[in-house]
Amino acid sequence: MGLPLAHNFIRTSSIPNIPSPLIWRITDGKAGHENQSLALVRNLQALAPFRVLDLPASMRGLRKVSERPSLVVGTGHRTHLALLAAARRFEAPSVVIMKPTIPSAFFDLCLVPEHDLSNSTANNIVATKGMLNLIPVDRPPKEERGLILVGGPSKHHGIDQDSLLSAITSIISHRPHLDWHLTDSRRTPEDFSARLDKLNLVYHPSSQSPREWLPQELLRAREVWVTEDSMSMIYEAITARACVGLLPMPRKTPRSRVVRGIDRLIESEWTRFFSARADHDLPKPPELHEASRCAREVLHRFFPSLT
Repeated sequence: MGLPLAHNFIRTSSIPNIPSPLIWRITDGKAGHENQSLALVRNLQALAPFRVLDLPASMRGLRKVSERPSLVVGTGHRTHLALLAAARRFEAPSVVIMKPTIPSAFFDLCLVPEHDLSNSTANNIVATKGMLNLIPVDRPPKEERGLILVGGPSKHHGIDQDSLLSAITSIISHRPHLDWHLTDSRRTPEDFSARLDKLNLVYHPSSQSPREWLPQELLRAREVWVTEDSMSMIYEAITARACVGLLPMPRKTPRSRVVRGIDRLIESEWTRFFSARADHDLPKPPELHEASRCAREVLHRFFPSLT
């Protein structure tokens, strides 16, 4: 386990011509993973003058980099070996995002969604509300805009196309004052995407939308409806301070960690399910920005003189 020696760097950081601390961001090429580590480093850069070097999770590639990191960050199983090797070689703190597939004790800090934890009280584990995301801290005023995010079948959920289509139709018909937009995901069945394209709204296929499109749309939307299989999108919408509603999907595993996480959100009154008998009023969003909170935690633990 790499021991955090950030204080050695900080002691010399006030000397002229000494560069600002360098973060190695280890990547595995998966957009969902890379978005989380990118969210953390962007928020760190908003707090202190960090530089960032993106490196693929390749041991051979890491050996070619000579500049010492002050911090090593990674998300996903494929980054773990490279992350730990770099942290040990350079005696830099290691930060892993999401629950690691090897013992968490190997890492200096683990940022883990609370629905993936089983009451762990280890000092190197920080529970997060959902996954880290790219929503900025400064969120602009909302527009009269609605957004619908459709996922698809997973190991935890199935899909009832007719019921889902009926719910979406009801929502947009009860909210004619909102400019409605919709996007799907890579898990959305092709035949259902074809049906979505015929609705009375603006349809944005996910395959044709750039990475930054969704965060920008979430910042604009006053009201967001998300299929309950998409945990990351639910938390992203809440972070954007939209009023968030859930579109039910058939549950394959009633007590899975994902389902328990959804039920916890409902109990917290941060969101509620669609009901054909309701007028679709949604709760006001809480103040939530986990990427910023985690960045402050990293700064406090490993770079206290930069706080």
